[in-house]
Amino acid sequence: MKTVWRVFAYLKRYPWIAAGTLSCAILSTLTVIVFPGVTKWIIDDVVRANRPDKLLPLIFVAAAAFLLQHAFNALRIVLNNTFEQKVIFDLRSDLYSHIQLLPLRWFDNRATGDLMTRVIEDVNSVERVLIDGIEQGVVAVLQIVIVMAVMFYLNSKLALLALAPFPLLIAGALTYTLTAHRRYRLQRRAASAMNALLHDNLSGVRQIKSFVREKEEHGRFNRVSDQLRQATLVVMRVWAIYSPSMSIFEAFGAVLVLGFGSHAVLTGAMQIGDLVAFLMLTAFLYDPISRLHQLNQLVQAGRAAGERVFEILDQPIEPGWIEKKRISGPIAGDIRYEEVSFSYAEGLPALNGVSFHAPPGATVALVGATGAGKSTLVSLLVRFYEFGRGEIYIDGRRIREYSLHSLREAIGVVTQESFLFNGSIRENLLMGKPDASDAELWRAVDAANAGAFIERLPAGLESIVGERGVKLSVGEKQRLSIARALLKDPPILILDEATASVDTATERLIQEALERLMFHRTSIVIAHRLSTIVHADQILVLDHGRIIERGTHGELIVFGGKYARLCRQSLLEASAQPELETPAEIATLPILAPDEQLRV
Repeated sequence: MKTVWRVFAYLKRYPWIAAGTLSCAILSTLTVIVFPGVTKWIIDDVVRANRPDKLLPLIFVAAAAFLLQHAFNALRIVLNNTFEQKVIFDLRSDLYSHIQLLPLRWFDNRATGDLMTRVIEDVNSVERVLIDGIEQGVVAVLQIVIVMAVMFYLNSKLALLALAPFPLLIAGALTYTLTAHRRYRLQRRAASAMNALLHDNLSGVRQIKSFVREKEEHGRFNRVSDQLRQATLVVMRVWAIYSPSMSIFEAFGAVLVLGFGSHAVLTGAMQIGDLVAFLMLTAFLYDPISRLHQLNQLVQAGRAAGERVFEILDQPIEPGWIEKKRISGPIAGDIRYEEVSFSYAEGLPALNGVSFHAPPGATVALVGATGAGKSTLVSLLVRFYEFGRGEIYIDGRRIREYSLHSLREAIGVVTQESFLFNGSIRENLLMGKPDASDAELWRAVDAANAGAFIERLPAGLESIVGERGVKLSVGEKQRLSIARALLKDPPILILDEATASVDTATERLIQEALERLMFHRTSIVIAHRLSTIVHADQILVLDHGRIIERGTHGELIVFGGKYARLCRQSLLEASAQPELETPAEIATLPILAPDEQLRV
């Protein structure tokens, strides 16, 4: 019930629409009792009394009652749909807003397809609890109360007979309600699992085709889809027993009314018009009960979906969004790590006691094998993850003292995998500066060496890049990412393998763009190519979450440690730097062991 009450809380946002819907429901329900009353009068006072002069007025009363009933119903439907769409918009908006504020660690354990199911399908199911639960439930209960009052007014004995099946109906409804939750929860989980697999396979369709895995992936999809089929069949089989059983109980009540009512007419204790009216009222009594059974099914499905929605809304957001401290002035870009440690899982440290200082405008390069902690180190600066011990400072101020909005506004990130949204080039660039003019856009793309290929496109800046930028090459996407960062113009820059996975010519274009981007900015560079890091003011060599060497390129070469061995492995690239090392110097470096190769 907690989930249902939380859904009902959205009523408070639109009290007048809710009140209007409820009023129309009450008025339309009141008109239900008119037709049985008119029928009784026609049979007893017109037909049996042979008074045709009274027929037409009663027919007009019945027609007017039907007209009013449908008019109120039409207005109720309009108000109800307006209410429904407002509530579903608010709930989905609240859910999406909350998802955006959740920490990255939370997303690491969630499938994208599952989240999409919750935002789209589960919210719709929750809306059924709110709209159908209130609107249909109130209408049904009102009709039951009103009809029962009229039945007791006409004949209390027959009214009690009509209520005879109620204990069985209540017991059946309770049994179904108490056992339905697990069935519907399994059904929602199965639907979510199928959507998650579908999202993964559509995103990786190129890999599926390249490895010729169509048949195997079809089999995987069928297995997950079959789980949804089985879960749905369980729900439907129980409903197939429950719904007809309730109908049988209702029919038993109607038979009791018909039998005892007919006997009363035969003995003269009741007029035939009263019996006909009572039978009509009995139908009007059991009809909303049947609707309540249907509503119970919807509510149980919505309850299971609501748990999945509110499970996300109950997750704590990133703590930095709570603080409202803003950066009062421009950031110089002075970065300092002091004994910073971090673990993704208990007992498995990704960083251990890392300390270094990057003065404003300096370039710090991070070097090390895969898993050494390079990407983790820069992720902590942007507060994608919260470090456990130590402290990180920007301009002498702890980064936790900044709001996340202020902190991330001051940092630009260019990663190895340049993510582009499925829109135009202009829309992707404007993420860096939403109010940028065309002149600013072109200055940025020219500085990023992206102007030439954009001009070749038929639509220029309006060209659609496709999902994840699929219509562009890796190098083109990377240059657009650099242009986006140039538009943002941050004082601090993070480059995470920004020149990886491109050919030499493209790398030269990207390197030129990066040099313009890094000019007068504090930059932290992760790279495995010598050309990217040789000019850094400080190079940090990481190994298993610790800094084992630090210094300039020349200092570390002379030191002859792990960095020197990494450079020896990078002989091809090192040969492009004759002013730093001679071939003879390179030849004297020790050979790098296979497990020490510098990888992405």
